[in-house]
Amino acid sequence: MLVESLLYITLFFALGIIFLIFRAIIYPKIRLLQLKKKYGDKIQIVHHYGTGLPMEYRKGFVERNDSMAFVRKMAAEKTNKMQVFGFNIGYNVGLSFLDPELIKQVHQSHDAFQKINISQAFNYLFSDSLFYATGKNWQRQRQFLGKSFHFDEIRNYLPSIKELCSKVTDQLNKDLKANPQQEIQVINVCEKITSEVVFRVFFGSTQENMMITREDGSQLHLSEELVSLIMDSFRILQQNKLLLLKNLILKSYSFKIFPLKEEKWLLNRLVQVKAACEKVVLKRKEELQQNLDQYKNNFLDLYLKEMIENKNSGITYDEIIANFCGLFFAGTDTTGNMTGVALYYLSLNPQIQKEARDEVIRVISKKNQDIKGNDLFSSLQFEDLSNMNLCNSILKESLRLIPPAFGVFPRYVTRDIKIGQYELKKGDLVNTHFIYNQSNPQTFTNPDKFDPYRWMNGNESQNAFNFTPFSLGPRNCIGQHLAMIEGKCMLANFLLNYDILPNESQKVQLEMKIIYGFSQDNLVYFKKRQQ
Repeated sequence: MLVESLLYITLFFALGIIFLIFRAIIYPKIRLLQLKKKYGDKIQIVHHYGTGLPMEYRKGFVERNDSMAFVRKMAAEKTNKMQVFGFNIGYNVGLSFLDPELIKQVHQSHDAFQKINISQAFNYLFSDSLFYATGKNWQRQRQFLGKSFHFDEIRNYLPSIKELCSKVTDQLNKDLKANPQQEIQVINVCEKITSEVVFRVFFGSTQENMMITREDGSQLHLSEELVSLIMDSFRILQQNKLLLLKNLILKSYSFKIFPLKEEKWLLNRLVQVKAACEKVVLKRKEELQQNLDQYKNNFLDLYLKEMIENKNSGITYDEIIANFCGLFFAGTDTTGNMTGVALYYLSLNPQIQKEARDEVIRVISKKNQDIKGNDLFSSLQFEDLSNMNLCNSILKESLRLIPPAFGVFPRYVTRDIKIGQYELKKGDLVNTHFIYNQSNPQTFTNPDKFDPYRWMNGNESQNAFNFTPFSLGPRNCIGQHLAMIEGKCMLANFLLNYDILPNESQKVQLEMKIIYGFSQDNLVYFKKRQQ
């Protein structure tokens, strides 16, 4: 009897192992071959055993210094027939749509998709935010947050943006005085501004007093720990294949079921960050409950005022914290990368840099010809930014060449659906690598060339779905106007203060980490301009 029971148990485990091998290794390959057979030249296949598509990103980075090399190659070699590429992530199979009309259909069918849990930190920090919200909950959050992203509200943020630009410039001037040949980390410099902007817009105060104490006793700013947590959550998934498989299977429950050492370490830090944010929220709510006249025009007060005055608002503390984390992630990294990339390309194109600087000077001094030197930037008005057409085009061209978000966030298909002629099953993955069209010579003339004037002459493709750095449709980036205002303000500041020179000794590598961008960003030198 005992022997018979052991045989059954052994058989059960053997069948389980066989199923896992089939599901994780054999099934994705078979399914992708079936898709190739069905759709022929209209589809290319990107398959790797194990993690799948992330391995292709890594391969491009190692072999060609660009995680998106395979997409750029597809665009350069494009046939008129190709519309999608099929891929796998672990045991899941998906389609990434490249054709603009198919991309449009994906954006119009958002109710058929749900964002995937790409890391445990993402799920823990953002699960209650607009980023992951669906249905009526998404509509409520979008409408509520949208109040603070209208132009009339954004103009109120300009004084803080200018102040932070000047603060960073003052520190740079001190550093350059000590070492004129200092290499400038263009992304890092821009993120010092964008991260503080998010804190002021959301909390109405600086981040300087929001500190986290780690287990070893060291202290760092909350913003630094947020970035570190998200980076670490991606890193451990890349390094630990068992953890990656566990995360793919258990999704948000991975923390709760037989947590591994790395998960416990990550969870402790996540809990601490969330507790620090909640402490600030609760303290501010208590202040407003005592005297609502203390209300200020920032996200936190807007949330808390609604909670106090409307008991049925549906707003929770978790939602407030999640949306702060989401806005911090989106508002710091993407805007910082966009502007840092622009500064890099300006260093390589001194004539365009000169013309952009001349534009800034002309626009600002138009109101008063006597304004000179440092007074130029301090006199910058909100209306001036809309007249900086070349600066606006420089940012757009930077987003086209090196988009921080190279496609939509990967999604699960929640029900069987057809996009064009392509059939997707429930549980499949869907994506749109819009960097493909932005690198396509049939869409953009000389696509590898930095040419901001292409946006000013009206000769490029007018199909909106060929250029979607902020996505399109109802779920487009809620902060895109603020991002462009910040970007133009930062460009104006740096152009007025410095000549931007290339650091030719630094190798340029483009890596897919949390977002897509420079692997090392010490790519320029700043030379102080004589005022």
